[in-house]
Amino acid sequence: MTRKSGAEQRTEGLGFRTADNMYPLVLFAVVVFLVVHLLRIALQPDLARIPGPFLAKFTNLWRLYKVWNWTFKQDLPALHEYYNSQLIRVGPNLLSCTDPRAVEIIYGFQSQFKKSDMVKAMGPMYQGKRQPTMFAAADNKTHAAIRKPVAPAYAMSKIIQFEPFVDKNMRLFYTRLDELFIRTGKACDYHNWVQYLAFDVIFEMTMSRNLGFMAAGGDVDGVLKQLGKETDYRAITLTMPEIDRLAKWNPLGWFSKPDQSASFALRCKRILQQRMDEQTSGAGTADANRPADFTSAFLEAQAKDPSIGDGQLIGYAKANLTAGSDTTSVILRTAIYYALKQPWIAKRIVEEVDAKVKSFPVPFQTARFDLPFCAAVVRESLRKHFAFIALLEREVPAGGCELPDGTKLPAGVVIGMHGDTIGLDKDIFGQNADVFDPLRWLPRAGEPQDAFQKRLRAMNAHDLAFGHGTRGCIGRHVAEMEIYKFIPTFFGLLEVSRLIPFINTELSVS
Repeated sequence: MTRKSGAEQRTEGLGFRTADNMYPLVLFAVVVFLVVHLLRIALQPDLARIPGPFLAKFTNLWRLYKVWNWTFKQDLPALHEYYNSQLIRVGPNLLSCTDPRAVEIIYGFQSQFKKSDMVKAMGPMYQGKRQPTMFAAADNKTHAAIRKPVAPAYAMSKIIQFEPFVDKNMRLFYTRLDELFIRTGKACDYHNWVQYLAFDVIFEMTMSRNLGFMAAGGDVDGVLKQLGKETDYRAITLTMPEIDRLAKWNPLGWFSKPDQSASFALRCKRILQQRMDEQTSGAGTADANRPADFTSAFLEAQAKDPSIGDGQLIGYAKANLTAGSDTTSVILRTAIYYALKQPWIAKRIVEEVDAKVKSFPVPFQTARFDLPFCAAVVRESLRKHFAFIALLEREVPAGGCELPDGTKLPAGVVIGMHGDTIGLDKDIFGQNADVFDPLRWLPRAGEPQDAFQKRLRAMNAHDLAFGHGTRGCIGRHVAEMEIYKFIPTFFGLLEVSRLIPFINTELSVS
């Protein structure tokens, strides 16, 4: 038998435990620490009284699960109704608000609220560094500095010059539909085809060439597959930005960052590099056949402001391509779906087009200002299906804030709204706000003009489809031109009910 040393005997005599017996005590201490930590989070004095899912008070894992399953934005309206509150807690430090009076406080032009940490993982990678973009800029000052050099390129007067790009791709779109579906009698998978159109259009606007999705009738070089992975990843990191930092340390490889060197990113960089080389050598100025595109505007901005690095150019281009294609395709799918689910809508579109349109693709000015019902379908599609999965999160600034209902929030709390929940407000959008009804955007029978204008101003002021205030989407006019042109052209040229003879009972637009 091994005899214990005098020191060990004295240690035991004083009541100390050996290392083997310390593990339960350490484990107990860790558990107690975690419980106390979680309780401190859940019972924050300013947030504890705000209702919400039980788990959401302790951890963002509740929201992560909802986003992972793409049900977060669908569940939000039901949660607000269940708790009978315009303010609910959907994370330890995150509140969802549906009070329309708070729109100006949170997002208005005078708001000092900055974006939350949700945007940290949103910028594209270039030479191993995350590049800033307008969307991913947290504070208004940084956002303005990124936006200002290229803002003139997004003015409506400039966007109109891109209409030939849209017309060219729309003609190809209808040619391909004729070849593949109309002549063969096959049903058209409109869900994918409007994405092919949207992507080819924005790529041509940006770089004077498209990737050929419509020509191929499918994915090209795995670009859409790669972007799908990146979208899924971004959705997760919007919820828990920590995942972006931890992903590279993941030893199992079951969840990791999308490959930023995939063909889409490489192709963008290659085209941009080619244009930059032409700019440097002067060869680009000799190509008189190339129309001005967004890349030309980006390069012009860089020439005027050398502080704009090549990584920033990548950020401008990729933001254009991803946001421009996703938002547009979502709204086009929504419009097609509801117009066919409610045949009176499709019928009225056709009647208006037959009466007022003389050429196709329908010119933007005609579509926007001379076809009121078609325009109403566009507005209702934007209202009914907000294209962003998460809340538009903002951080309460120093000094805190007071919401219209009297709720006081301290600095650092994150609050956000979602277009789908604001769009359901019956005081703003009418008693049938849960129904797809384009007529809400038109004067009612016997409604005085001043009453209609007042109602319309209220709806416009609470429309978050393209954001709000200084952080509103810079590419709004780009998306609007394509969407407004598409609806009357699509239904005016085609017998859509035969082209798409089936509509699923559940809308799938994401």
